[in-house]
Amino acid sequence: MSTDRRKFLQGMIVSVGGASLLAACGHDPEIAVTPLVENTDGRFFNASEIQLLSRVSDLIIPRTHTPGALDVKVPAYFDGLMADWASAKTKEQHRNTIAALQLALDELVEGEFVKATEEKAVAALSAVDAASFGEGKGVPGYRGLKKMIATIYFQTEDGATLELDYQPVPGYWDPCAEKETI
Repeated sequence: MSTDRRKFLQGMIVSVGGASLLAACGHDPEIAVTPLVENTDGRFFNASEIQLLSRVSDLIIPRTHTPGALDVKVPAYFDGLMADWASAKTKEQHRNTIAALQLALDELVEGEFVKATEEKAVAALSAVDAASFGEGKGVPGYRGLKKMIATIYFQTEDGATLELDYQPVPGYWDPCAEKETI
């Protein structure tokens, strides 16, 4: 199942042109990395928002034979983007999306989503995903949040080189090759 999801995410990023999104803002992820420690506020998100974002990111892009979203610090990068780059409107939209997502997921697991078992958490997020991408009424802004998580993931070195297998120059390059005439 994760292979199909990964193929979908790869296609989504390529079709959206995500490669230019984060590069255009000139953000350096090494400068703004927020440690993802329980009960730690980020620079933009508070501790509970970071925990939710971490759990959701991990469920969307889990560690398999390649690093997952938490391995490449997607929540910290997202937090840095919100703190350094996002407009006031974008910040408000993401904060509202995370609040609505928290309520929906907590209701679906009948408790705290971040503390739910893997099985309950996957079922709850799958239900939100199906409603948000289907004809049902999903969580407002969830589609954008999921797209942002995927975009950030594929902007990392591991996401681009290990997951997408990006080769900057395919094959052998010889700068002194003889010119062939046809």
